[in-house]
Amino acid sequence: MEVIRLNYPEDYKRNHLEPSSLAVGFFDGVHKGHQQVIQEAIDYASENDLESAVMTFDPHPLAVLKNEPLSNFLLTSLEEKVAIFEKMGIRYLFVVTFNKDLAKLSPQEFVDKFFIDLSIQHVSAGFDYSFGHKGAGKIHDMDQYARGKLTYTVVDKVTFESEKVSSTRIRELLNQGQPEQVKELLGRAYTLTGHVVKGYQRGREIGYPTANLEVDESRAIPKVGIYAVTAVVQGKNYDGMASIGYNPTFEEKHDKPLIEVHLFNFDCDIYNESIQVSFWSYIREELAFNGVDELTQELKKDERKAKKALKNHQ
Repeated sequence: MEVIRLNYPEDYKRNHLEPSSLAVGFFDGVHKGHQQVIQEAIDYASENDLESAVMTFDPHPLAVLKNEPLSNFLLTSLEEKVAIFEKMGIRYLFVVTFNKDLAKLSPQEFVDKFFIDLSIQHVSAGFDYSFGHKGAGKIHDMDQYARGKLTYTVVDKVTFESEKVSSTRIRELLNQGQPEQVKELLGRAYTLTGHVVKGYQRGREIGYPTANLEVDESRAIPKVGIYAVTAVVQGKNYDGMASIGYNPTFEEKHDKPLIEVHLFNFDCDIYNESIQVSFWSYIREELAFNGVDELTQELKKDERKAKKALKNHQ
């Protein structure tokens, strides 16, 4: 997959691009609805001897339009999206820098610059996709902007249990501590990637050492509580459990929840390394205990529940 960065109003070379079928959207989470839009572009490319392409944007338009960084919001980082698109077999990935200049483009200017000038022959988008200044351009009206130079497909909403699959719904489910439902909408477990930083090291003292995960401020964090998780560390997979919370037993003050991951059958120093944690099952809410002994007993119960839950997911 060739990743092509586009930064309007800078010009860019496009001579080498083969005619393509493009899926366009921000695609936060790359959930099952997004996957259908992308698959539509892939299928059209295959049937019409075109290359497959995806266009996404970075940063999120809301961060630019509101002029403030996002917090506890994004379901996927750009790096995670790139990995998913590559796995789907995409030939070209256009990453368009979303800035205020781009936001001012009229729908016609956007289509000319980012579709027609890039040798796009076909565009696939969700039924609610809009483009151009203040979202004035609607995918249903593409004929008037395409002027016969490209075709398009509008992909209807994808539903699960009679409700639309959407990034908003997934965020709500994360806030409710329902990772199993999130998995149904994503087609995979919800994942956070972050760096391991030094913590208080109390877990090591009670037989449950944890990796303290530092993640980007913009990422959506699941509900406070204890979870059954898996983690990829140094290219290997491990089962474990994670705590998202404020350590009430030790009366510490934290501005935001800590993410602490205990991996089963693991004893390596991974400070400053990046690990990827997938959330499979919610075990219990965060509790305050009367001392370390009570906490340790509960952690043993959590471990048994986590192992049982993970066995069901394998």
